[in-house]
Amino acid sequence: MSLTGLSSLPYSKQIRLGRATLLVAILATLELVGRAEWFDQLTYVPLSTMVETAYGLLVSGELTDDIITTIGLVFVSFVSATLVALVIGWFLWRHDKVKQVLDPYLIVLYAMPIFVFYPMFIIVFGLNVFPIVLIAFAMSVTIIIISTANGLAKVPDVLIDVGRSMGLSRREQFRHVIFPAAVPYIFTGLKLGFVYAFIGVIASEFILSNSGLGYQISWYYQQFQTADMYAVLLIVITLAVVVNLGLIRIEDRLHRRT
Repeated sequence: MSLTGLSSLPYSKQIRLGRATLLVAILATLELVGRAEWFDQLTYVPLSTMVETAYGLLVSGELTDDIITTIGLVFVSFVSATLVALVIGWFLWRHDKVKQVLDPYLIVLYAMPIFVFYPMFIIVFGLNVFPIVLIAFAMSVTIIIISTANGLAKVPDVLIDVGRSMGLSRREQFRHVIFPAAVPYIFTGLKLGFVYAFIGVIASEFILSNSGLGYQISWYYQQFQTADMYAVLLIVITLAVVVNLGLIRIEDRLHRRT
């Protein structure tokens, strides 16, 4: 297709085509780099080898328990962080003075490398799943609080005035006017929060667990099983992408319903 033909496509199709082209280019590069043997087999393997190895690990059931463990920890961490953050974000939106007081501390907390506190969590809670959940929760909750509070605060006053003029109660205004307008901001925080929760769990499993996908990545690395290590990495990336696509679908549905 010529450049003229591409420019005649609708904007949304141009974006989708651009994304698909970029994805194909990345995948092809990952495959060609491995096939060109620029690195030895202990450093890198072709993408097709990663896919084949990942398929074998999944079919054999070798990673089933680890996948369940990791997904469970991410789910608990992310859902609990979301529930807590939405309530706190709503409270800060309703009480602007409190928000102004806490804003600098939230920014500092967001920028803080939470993972460095894992020795303290181990001392307090022991070497079990609680430190992993706490680290992932702490990494996820702050950005969701910030995005929720800021998203609700960014709703234009004119929309609120329109809802008030229609005789909507405060609850109806929040449900039908304020929340729909804030959804893009809130879901930006949710998508980032999920990524941080996932990173927190995987990173914690590296050193705090004897199960889970993070542990398996570390184990295969230590055993010089490079293909298996990259295969598990590929599974982790796939899981993260699938969940983020799910969040995007939920966001789109909320937009349509409201």
